[in-house]
Amino acid sequence: MTSKSDFNPCRKAIPKVRELGDDALNALIAREPDYGRVVCRCEKVTEGEISEAIRRGAITLDGIKFRTRAGMGRCQGNFCGAKTIAILSRELDQPLRGITKKGDHSPLVNGERSSTRRTPPSTTIRDS
Repeated sequence: MTSKSDFNPCRKAIPKVRELGDDALNALIAREPDYGRVVCRCEKVTEGEISEAIRRGAITLDGIKFRTRAGMGRCQGNFCGAKTIAILSRELDQPLRGITKKGDHSPLVNGERSSTRRTPPSTTIRDS
């Protein structure tokens, strides 16, 4: 095993907005506005927390979930999942199709959005 020259054994944790008091939160948002944009409402996870997790090595949706709890709340990512995928795509400079849930064999986006929508079959009312 080789030692890393840039290893920092005292790395600070990602700030958790849900655990900060008002003064600390306001100071953090003034310094980094992304911490003021809530992405996951259930777990109160902000765009700043997600971006920081990506800078620290998260490259999948599960990586974000593990580091921030985004997608672990009551809705199980139904509200924040798409926004989290978009942030991953932007921060990693990858197309949406390149973002995965857990790794190479778990794509989240399989194709392009269709511009045509299926219309429901028409219903008729019959007189009896």
